[in-house]
Amino acid sequence: MTARSTQKELRVSVYPALSSVAPSDWDALLEPDDAPLLSWAYLQGLEQTGCVGESSGWLPLHIVVHQLDDARDTDGQLIAAAPAYIKLHSDGEWVWDVEWPELALAFGQDYYPKLVLAVPFNPVTGGRLLTLPTLPEAQRRDLRALLLRAAQTLCQSEGLGSAHVLFPRGPGFRPIADSSDEGTELDVLPDEGFWPRRQTQYHFHNRGYRSFADFLGDMRSHRRNTIRRERRELSESGITVRTFSGLDEACGAAPGPDAVRFGRAELDQMFEMYVGTSIRYTGEKPYLQRAFFQLCAERLGDRLELVLAHNRDGQLLAGAWNLRGDRRRYGRYWGERQSIPFLHFEVCFYHPIERCISDGYLAFEPGHGGDQKLLRGFRPSYTYSGHWFAHPSLHRVIGQYLKKEAGFIESVKGFELQRCPLREAVLLDSEAEPSQRDRDEPPDE
Repeated sequence: MTARSTQKELRVSVYPALSSVAPSDWDALLEPDDAPLLSWAYLQGLEQTGCVGESSGWLPLHIVVHQLDDARDTDGQLIAAAPAYIKLHSDGEWVWDVEWPELALAFGQDYYPKLVLAVPFNPVTGGRLLTLPTLPEAQRRDLRALLLRAAQTLCQSEGLGSAHVLFPRGPGFRPIADSSDEGTELDVLPDEGFWPRRQTQYHFHNRGYRSFADFLGDMRSHRRNTIRRERRELSESGITVRTFSGLDEACGAAPGPDAVRFGRAELDQMFEMYVGTSIRYTGEKPYLQRAFFQLCAERLGDRLELVLAHNRDGQLLAGAWNLRGDRRRYGRYWGERQSIPFLHFEVCFYHPIERCISDGYLAFEPGHGGDQKLLRGFRPSYTYSGHWFAHPSLHRVIGQYLKKEAGFIESVKGFELQRCPLREAVLLDSEAEPSQRDRDEPPDE
Protein backbone atom coordinates (compact mmCIF):
# COMPACT_ATOMS: atom_id res chain seq x y z
CA MET A 1 0.00 0.00 0.00
CA THR A 2 1.42 3.40 -0.97
CA ALA A 3 0.22 6.88 -0.07
CA ARG A 4 1.39 10.35 -0.95
CA SER A 5 2.44 12.85 1.71
CA THR A 6 3.08 16.55 1.11
CA GLN A 7 6.72 15.79 0.22
CA LYS A 8 7.36 12.12 -0.49
CA GLU A 9 5.49 8.93 -1.24
CA LEU A 10 4.95 6.57 1.67
CA ARG A 11 4.78 2.81 1.83
CA VAL A 12 2.55 1.08 4.37
CA SER A 13 3.57 -2.46 5.23
CA VAL A 14 2.64 -5.11 7.79
CA TYR A 15 5.27 -7.19 9.58
CA PRO A 16 4.44 -10.42 11.42
CA ALA A 17 7.60 -10.03 13.52
CA LEU A 18 9.13 -6.93 15.04
CA SER A 19 12.57 -8.38 14.36
CA SER A 20 12.03 -7.14 10.79
CA VAL A 21 12.34 -3.57 12.09
CA ALA A 22 15.64 -2.13 13.28
CA PRO A 23 15.46 -1.42 17.04
CA SER A 24 16.79 2.13 16.63
CA ASP A 25 14.23 2.91 13.90
CA TRP A 26 11.32 1.73 16.04
CA ASP A 27 12.52 3.45 19.22
CA ALA A 28 12.98 6.74 17.33
CA LEU A 29 9.16 6.92 17.15
CA LEU A 30 8.69 6.86 20.92
CA GLU A 31 7.72 9.84 23.03
CA PRO A 32 8.47 10.40 26.75
CA ASP A 33 7.11 7.53 28.87
CA ASP A 34 6.48 5.28 25.85
CA ALA A 35 9.59 3.38 26.92
CA PRO A 36 9.92 0.73 28.13
CA LEU A 37 6.50 -0.81 27.35
CA LEU A 38 6.49 0.33 23.72
CA SER A 39 10.20 -0.12 23.15
CA TRP A 40 11.47 -2.59 20.55
CA ALA A 41 13.25 -4.46 23.34
CA TYR A 42 10.02 -5.08 25.25
CA LEU A 43 7.64 -5.83 22.37
CA GLN A 44 10.12 -7.97 20.44
CA GLY A 45 10.96 -9.75 23.69
CA LEU A 46 7.33 -10.87 23.97
CA GLU A 47 7.63 -12.43 20.52
CA GLN A 48 11.09 -13.93 21.03
CA THR A 49 10.11 -15.70 24.25
CA GLY A 50 6.75 -16.96 22.95
CA CYS A 51 4.59 -14.84 25.26
CA VAL A 52 2.70 -13.66 22.17
CA GLY A 53 1.91 -15.95 19.27
CA GLU A 54 -0.54 -18.72 18.47
CA SER A 55 -0.30 -20.27 21.93
CA SER A 56 -1.53 -17.07 23.59
CA GLY A 57 -3.93 -15.87 20.90
CA TRP A 58 -1.96 -12.68 20.20
CA LEU A 59 -0.66 -12.87 16.61
CA PRO A 60 1.71 -9.99 15.78
CA LEU A 61 0.99 -8.08 12.57
CA HIS A 62 2.56 -4.66 13.05
CA ILE A 63 1.72 -1.73 10.76
CA VAL A 64 4.69 0.37 9.63
CA VAL A 65 5.03 3.41 7.37
CA HIS A 66 8.25 4.24 5.51
CA GLN A 67 9.11 7.16 3.31
CA LEU A 68 10.17 5.88 -0.09
CA ASP A 69 13.75 6.53 -1.09
CA ASP A 70 13.88 9.22 -3.79
CA ALA A 71 16.50 7.45 -5.88
CA ARG A 72 15.09 3.93 -5.67
CA ASP A 73 11.68 2.41 -5.02
CA THR A 74 12.84 1.11 -1.65
CA ASP A 75 11.90 1.82 1.93
CA GLY A 76 13.63 4.82 3.41
CA GLN A 77 13.09 6.26 6.88
CA LEU A 78 10.53 4.71 9.22
CA ILE A 79 8.22 7.57 10.18
CA ALA A 80 5.15 5.87 11.71
CA ALA A 81 4.08 2.53 13.16
CA ALA A 82 1.45 0.82 15.26
CA PRO A 83 1.95 -2.28 17.44
CA ALA A 84 -0.84 -4.49 16.10
CA TYR A 85 -2.08 -8.01 16.84
CA ILE A 86 -4.76 -10.31 15.49
CA LYS A 87 -6.70 -11.50 18.53
CA LEU A 88 -8.56 -14.79 18.89
CA HIS A 89 -10.17 -13.74 22.19
CA SER A 90 -10.35 -10.66 24.44
CA ASP A 91 -8.10 -11.85 27.27
CA GLY A 92 -5.33 -9.55 28.41
CA GLU A 93 -6.93 -6.40 26.95
CA TRP A 94 -8.75 -4.77 29.89
CA VAL A 95 -11.25 -2.94 27.68
CA TRP A 96 -14.52 -4.71 28.34
CA ASP A 97 -16.38 -6.08 25.31
CA VAL A 98 -18.01 -9.20 26.76
CA GLU A 99 -21.41 -8.47 25.16
CA TRP A 100 -20.07 -7.62 21.72
CA PRO A 101 -19.40 -11.18 20.43
CA GLU A 102 -23.04 -12.13 21.00
CA LEU A 103 -24.19 -8.86 19.44
CA ALA A 104 -22.03 -9.51 16.38
CA LEU A 105 -23.62 -12.94 15.96
CA ALA A 106 -27.03 -11.27 15.89
CA PHE A 107 -25.83 -9.48 12.75
CA GLY A 108 -24.50 -12.71 11.29
CA GLN A 109 -20.89 -11.80 12.04
CA ASP A 110 -18.09 -13.55 13.90
CA TYR A 111 -16.51 -11.21 16.45
CA TYR A 112 -13.21 -13.10 16.44
CA PRO A 113 -10.63 -12.83 15.08
CA LYS A 114 -10.23 -9.07 15.49
CA LEU A 115 -7.37 -6.55 15.26
CA VAL A 116 -6.06 -4.64 18.27
CA LEU A 117 -3.50 -1.85 18.39
CA ALA A 118 -2.16 -2.38 21.87
CA VAL A 119 0.62 -3.49 24.19
CA PRO A 120 -0.19 -7.11 25.07
CA PHE A 121 -1.41 -7.77 28.61
CA ASN A 122 -0.91 -4.15 29.70
CA PRO A 123 -3.75 -1.71 30.48
CA VAL A 124 -1.22 1.14 30.44
CA THR A 125 -1.58 4.51 28.72
CA GLY A 126 0.87 5.27 25.93
CA GLY A 127 1.46 5.68 22.21
CA ARG A 128 -0.47 3.41 19.88
CA LEU A 129 -0.23 5.47 16.68
CA LEU A 130 3.50 6.13 16.76
CA THR A 131 4.89 8.93 14.60
CA LEU A 132 8.33 10.47 14.37
CA PRO A 133 8.36 13.22 17.06
CA THR A 134 10.55 15.55 14.96
CA LEU A 135 7.91 15.90 12.25
CA PRO A 136 5.48 18.86 12.21
CA GLU A 137 2.32 18.19 14.19
CA ALA A 138 0.08 18.49 11.10
CA GLN A 139 2.10 15.79 9.34
CA ARG A 140 2.04 13.58 12.43
CA ARG A 141 -1.74 13.89 12.57
CA ASP A 142 -1.97 12.82 8.92
CA LEU A 143 0.23 9.81 9.69
CA ARG A 144 -1.96 8.80 12.64
CA ALA A 145 -4.96 8.89 10.32
CA LEU A 146 -3.03 6.83 7.77
CA LEU A 147 -2.29 4.18 10.41
CA LEU A 148 -5.98 3.93 11.26
CA ARG A 149 -6.93 3.57 7.60
CA ALA A 150 -4.24 0.93 7.24
CA ALA A 151 -5.78 -0.97 10.17
CA GLN A 152 -9.16 -0.91 8.42
CA THR A 153 -7.60 -2.11 5.17
CA LEU A 154 -5.81 -4.88 7.06
CA CYS A 155 -9.12 -6.02 8.54
CA GLN A 156 -10.63 -6.24 5.08
CA SER A 157 -7.68 -8.15 3.60
CA GLU A 158 -7.42 -10.58 6.53
CA GLY A 159 -11.15 -11.12 7.00
CA LEU A 160 -11.26 -9.42 10.40
CA GLY A 161 -14.49 -7.86 11.59
CA SER A 162 -13.18 -5.02 13.71
CA ALA A 163 -10.21 -2.91 14.78
CA HIS A 164 -9.60 -1.55 18.28
CA VAL A 165 -7.11 1.00 19.61
CA LEU A 166 -6.52 0.26 23.31
CA PHE A 167 -5.23 2.77 25.88
CA PRO A 168 -3.92 5.45 23.48
CA ARG A 169 -2.41 8.63 24.85
CA GLY A 170 -5.17 11.09 25.70
CA PRO A 171 -5.66 14.44 27.46
CA GLY A 172 -3.77 14.88 30.71
CA PHE A 173 -0.96 12.44 29.91
CA ARG A 174 1.63 15.16 29.41
CA PRO A 175 2.36 18.03 31.83
CA ILE A 176 0.17 21.08 31.25
CA ALA A 177 3.24 23.20 30.47
CA ASP A 178 4.46 20.79 27.80
CA SER A 179 3.96 22.50 24.45
CA SER A 180 4.04 19.14 22.67
CA ASP A 181 0.47 18.52 23.90
CA GLU A 182 -0.93 20.10 20.72
CA GLY A 183 -2.78 16.95 19.77
CA THR A 184 -3.45 13.50 21.12
CA GLU A 185 -4.01 10.17 19.48
CA LEU A 186 -7.72 10.59 20.18
CA ASP A 187 -8.05 13.52 17.77
CA VAL A 188 -8.06 11.39 14.64
CA LEU A 189 -10.33 8.57 15.82
CA PRO A 190 -13.75 10.08 14.91
CA ASP A 191 -12.58 11.38 11.53
CA GLU A 192 -11.47 7.88 10.55
CA GLY A 193 -14.68 6.22 11.70
CA PHE A 194 -13.54 4.92 15.10
CA TRP A 195 -15.90 5.31 18.03
CA PRO A 196 -14.05 6.82 21.03
CA ARG A 197 -14.61 5.23 24.43
CA ARG A 198 -13.68 6.12 28.00
CA GLN A 199 -13.06 4.04 31.11
CA THR A 200 -11.58 4.98 34.46
CA GLN A 201 -8.48 3.78 36.25
CA TYR A 202 -6.96 4.92 39.54
CA HIS A 203 -3.66 6.82 39.17
CA PHE A 204 -1.38 8.64 41.58
CA HIS A 205 -0.71 12.23 40.48
CA ASN A 206 2.22 14.06 42.03
CA ARG A 207 1.18 17.59 43.00
CA GLY A 208 4.73 18.57 43.86
CA TYR A 209 4.79 16.65 47.15
CA ARG A 210 8.01 16.95 49.15
CA SER A 211 7.51 13.67 51.01
CA PHE A 212 5.06 10.84 51.62
CA ALA A 213 3.92 12.69 54.74
CA ASP A 214 3.17 15.68 52.53
CA PHE A 215 1.05 13.40 50.31
CA LEU A 216 -0.82 12.08 53.35
CA GLY A 217 -1.46 15.67 54.38
CA ASP A 218 -3.71 16.00 51.32
CA MET A 219 -6.02 13.29 52.68
CA ARG A 220 -8.91 13.34 55.06
CA SER A 221 -7.81 12.46 58.58
CA HIS A 222 -9.46 9.04 58.80
CA ARG A 223 -7.77 7.69 55.69
CA ARG A 224 -4.47 9.36 56.57
CA ASN A 225 -4.42 7.68 59.98
CA THR A 226 -5.36 4.31 58.46
CA ILE A 227 -2.41 4.39 56.07
CA ARG A 228 -0.02 5.41 58.83
CA ARG A 229 -1.23 2.51 60.95
CA GLU A 230 -0.84 0.00 58.10
CA ARG A 231 2.73 1.08 57.43
CA ARG A 232 3.60 1.18 61.14
CA GLU A 233 2.38 -2.38 61.76
CA LEU A 234 4.58 -3.72 58.96
CA SER A 235 7.60 -1.80 60.22
CA GLU A 236 7.11 -2.97 63.80
CA SER A 237 6.92 -6.58 62.61
CA GLY A 238 10.40 -6.20 61.10
CA ILE A 239 9.36 -6.13 57.44
CA THR A 240 11.39 -3.90 55.12
CA VAL A 241 10.52 -2.93 51.55
CA ARG A 242 13.09 -1.70 49.07
CA THR A 243 13.36 -0.95 45.35
CA PHE A 244 16.01 -2.78 43.34
CA SER A 245 16.72 -1.07 40.01
CA GLY A 246 18.21 -3.10 37.17
CA LEU A 247 20.05 -6.41 36.91
CA ASP A 248 23.49 -6.04 38.45
CA GLU A 249 25.31 -7.70 35.53
CA ALA A 250 23.39 -5.72 32.87
CA CYS A 251 23.90 -2.20 34.28
CA GLY A 252 27.41 -0.88 33.85
CA ALA A 253 27.22 2.19 36.06
CA ALA A 254 26.93 1.90 39.81
CA PRO A 255 23.46 2.68 41.21
CA GLY A 256 22.74 5.94 42.97
CA PRO A 257 23.06 6.32 46.74
CA ASP A 258 19.47 5.23 47.37
CA ALA A 259 19.33 2.44 44.78
CA VAL A 260 20.58 -1.15 44.63
CA ARG A 261 20.67 -3.74 41.87
CA PHE A 262 18.95 -7.11 41.87
CA GLY A 263 20.54 -10.40 40.82
CA ARG A 264 19.24 -13.33 38.82
CA ALA A 265 18.35 -15.14 42.04
CA GLU A 266 15.99 -12.34 43.09
CA LEU A 267 14.56 -12.22 39.56
CA ASP A 268 13.88 -15.97 39.63
CA GLN A 269 12.25 -15.68 43.05
CA MET A 270 10.07 -12.83 41.77
CA PHE A 271 8.97 -14.94 38.82
CA GLU A 272 8.08 -17.91 41.05
CA MET A 273 5.99 -15.64 43.32
CA TYR A 274 4.28 -14.11 40.27
CA VAL A 275 3.33 -17.53 38.88
CA GLY A 276 2.29 -18.92 42.26
CA THR A 277 0.10 -15.92 43.05
CA SER A 278 -1.59 -16.11 39.63
CA ILE A 279 -2.38 -19.80 40.07
CA ARG A 280 -3.60 -19.26 43.63
CA TYR A 281 -6.05 -16.49 42.69
CA THR A 282 -7.04 -17.37 39.10
CA GLY A 283 -6.27 -21.08 38.83
CA GLU A 284 -4.19 -20.44 35.71
CA LYS A 285 -0.58 -19.73 34.85
CA PRO A 286 0.06 -16.15 33.65
CA TYR A 287 1.03 -15.24 30.10
CA LEU A 288 4.60 -14.14 30.77
CA GLN A 289 7.43 -16.67 30.73
CA ARG A 290 10.54 -16.91 32.87
CA ALA A 291 12.62 -16.24 29.74
CA PHE A 292 10.80 -12.92 29.26
CA PHE A 293 11.59 -11.81 32.81
CA GLN A 294 15.24 -12.64 32.16
CA LEU A 295 15.31 -10.96 28.75
CA CYS A 296 13.75 -7.75 30.11
CA ALA A 297 16.31 -7.68 32.90
CA GLU A 298 19.09 -7.94 30.33
CA ARG A 299 17.60 -5.36 27.94
CA LEU A 300 15.80 -2.73 29.99
CA GLY A 301 18.49 -1.78 32.51
CA ASP A 302 17.23 0.23 35.46
CA ARG A 303 13.86 0.79 33.77
CA LEU A 304 12.97 -2.57 35.31
CA GLU A 305 12.45 -2.34 39.06
CA LEU A 306 11.79 -5.04 41.63
CA VAL A 307 10.08 -3.89 44.82
CA LEU A 308 10.96 -6.61 47.34
CA ALA A 309 9.77 -7.16 50.91
CA HIS A 310 11.95 -9.10 53.41
CA ASN A 311 11.39 -10.07 57.03
CA ARG A 312 13.92 -9.34 59.76
CA ASP A 313 15.71 -12.62 58.96
CA GLY A 314 16.23 -11.55 55.35
CA GLN A 315 13.68 -13.96 53.90
CA LEU A 316 11.82 -12.75 50.80
CA LEU A 317 8.09 -12.42 51.46
CA ALA A 318 6.62 -10.64 48.45
CA GLY A 319 7.49 -8.42 45.53
CA ALA A 320 6.37 -6.42 42.54
CA TRP A 321 7.82 -6.33 39.00
CA ASN A 322 7.48 -2.68 37.93
CA LEU A 323 8.59 -0.53 35.01
CA ARG A 324 9.89 3.01 35.00
CA GLY A 325 9.25 5.50 32.23
CA ASP A 326 10.77 8.94 31.88
CA ARG A 327 8.26 10.69 34.15
CA ARG A 328 5.84 7.95 35.19
CA ARG A 329 6.07 4.58 36.93
CA TYR A 330 3.97 1.55 36.09
CA GLY A 331 2.98 -1.15 38.55
CA ARG A 332 2.74 -4.41 36.65
CA TYR A 333 3.05 -7.80 38.39
CA TRP A 334 2.74 -8.83 42.02
CA GLY A 335 3.63 -12.01 43.85
CA GLU A 336 3.71 -13.19 47.46
CA ARG A 337 4.92 -16.23 49.37
CA GLN A 338 2.54 -15.75 52.25
CA SER A 339 -0.41 -13.50 52.88
CA ILE A 340 0.47 -10.74 55.37
CA PRO A 341 -2.01 -7.96 56.20
CA PHE A 342 -1.22 -4.66 54.43
CA LEU A 343 1.90 -6.00 52.68
CA HIS A 344 0.30 -5.77 49.23
CA PHE A 345 -0.56 -2.12 49.87
CA GLU A 346 2.99 -1.31 50.93
CA VAL A 347 4.73 -3.10 48.05
CA CYS A 348 2.32 -2.12 45.27
CA PHE A 349 1.05 1.29 46.42
CA TYR A 350 2.81 3.15 49.21
CA HIS A 351 6.44 2.38 48.46
CA PRO A 352 6.18 3.15 44.70
CA ILE A 353 4.33 6.39 45.49
CA GLU A 354 7.11 7.31 47.91
CA ARG A 355 9.66 6.62 45.18
CA CYS A 356 7.77 8.76 42.68
CA ILE A 357 7.73 11.63 45.16
CA SER A 358 11.45 11.35 45.95
CA ASP A 359 12.32 11.12 42.23
CA GLY A 360 9.98 13.95 41.19
CA TYR A 361 7.92 11.69 38.92
CA LEU A 362 4.59 12.98 37.65
CA ALA A 363 2.43 9.90 38.10
CA PHE A 364 2.16 6.24 39.03
CA GLU A 365 -0.19 3.87 37.21
CA PRO A 366 -0.70 0.79 39.42
CA GLY A 367 -2.81 -1.23 36.98
CA HIS A 368 -6.48 -1.76 36.29
CA GLY A 369 -9.36 -1.94 38.76
CA GLY A 370 -9.17 -2.32 42.51
CA ASP A 371 -11.38 -0.24 44.78
CA GLN A 372 -8.60 -0.41 47.38
CA LYS A 373 -6.56 1.92 45.13
CA LEU A 374 -9.22 4.62 45.28
CA LEU A 375 -9.23 4.54 49.08
CA ARG A 376 -5.44 4.89 49.26
CA GLY A 377 -4.82 8.12 47.40
CA PHE A 378 -5.17 7.12 43.75
CA ARG A 379 -7.41 9.50 41.84
CA PRO A 380 -9.89 8.30 39.17
CA SER A 381 -8.53 9.16 35.73
CA TYR A 382 -9.90 8.57 32.28
CA THR A 383 -8.37 6.00 29.96
CA TYR A 384 -9.40 5.70 26.32
CA SER A 385 -9.95 3.36 23.42
CA GLY A 386 -11.28 3.51 19.85
CA HIS A 387 -13.45 0.97 17.99
CA TRP A 388 -14.34 0.35 14.35
CA PHE A 389 -16.52 -2.42 12.87
CA ALA A 390 -16.57 -3.51 9.26
CA HIS A 391 -20.30 -4.32 9.35
CA PRO A 392 -22.10 -0.93 9.00
CA SER A 393 -25.15 -1.83 11.10
CA LEU A 394 -23.07 -3.37 13.88
CA HIS A 395 -20.82 -0.31 13.81
CA ARG A 396 -23.85 1.98 14.17
CA VAL A 397 -25.36 0.01 17.06
CA ILE A 398 -22.07 -0.10 18.97
CA GLY A 399 -21.76 3.65 18.49
CA GLN A 400 -25.21 4.23 19.96
CA TYR A 401 -24.31 2.05 22.93
CA LEU A 402 -21.03 3.88 23.55
CA LYS A 403 -22.74 7.27 23.49
CA LYS A 404 -25.09 6.13 26.26
CA GLU A 405 -22.24 4.47 28.14
CA ALA A 406 -20.25 7.74 28.10
CA GLY A 407 -22.78 9.42 30.38
CA PHE A 408 -22.68 6.49 32.78
CA ILE A 409 -18.86 6.52 32.90
CA GLU A 410 -18.92 10.25 33.59
CA SER A 411 -21.31 9.69 36.49
CA VAL A 412 -19.16 6.86 37.82
CA LYS A 413 -16.08 9.05 37.76
CA GLY A 414 -17.95 11.81 39.58
CA PHE A 415 -18.98 9.32 42.27
CA GLU A 416 -15.41 8.04 42.54
CA LEU A 417 -14.09 11.59 42.93
CA GLN A 418 -16.47 12.11 45.83
CA ARG A 419 -15.20 8.94 47.50
CA CYS A 420 -11.54 9.73 46.87
CA PRO A 421 -9.87 10.58 50.23
CA LEU A 422 -7.83 13.38 48.65
CA ARG A 423 -9.67 16.41 49.93
CA GLU A 424 -9.22 18.49 46.78
CA ALA A 425 -9.72 15.70 44.24
CA VAL A 426 -12.97 17.06 42.80
CA LEU A 427 -11.69 20.62 42.57
CA LEU A 428 -8.46 19.56 40.87
CA ASP A 429 -10.06 17.26 38.33
CA SER A 430 -9.52 19.17 35.10
CA GLU A 431 -11.50 16.61 33.10
CA ALA A 432 -14.66 16.88 35.22
CA GLU A 433 -17.79 18.63 34.04
CA PRO A 434 -18.94 21.68 36.07
CA SER A 435 -21.66 19.60 37.71
CA GLN A 436 -18.96 17.39 39.20
CA ARG A 437 -17.04 20.25 40.84
CA ASP A 438 -18.74 19.97 44.19
CA ARG A 439 -16.85 21.97 46.85
CA ASP A 440 -18.39 20.12 49.80
CA GLU A 441 -15.92 17.82 51.48
CA PRO A 442 -17.18 14.21 51.50
CA PRO A 443 -17.63 12.56 54.87
CA ASP A 444 -14.88 10.30 56.22
CA GLU A 445 -15.05 6.66 55.18
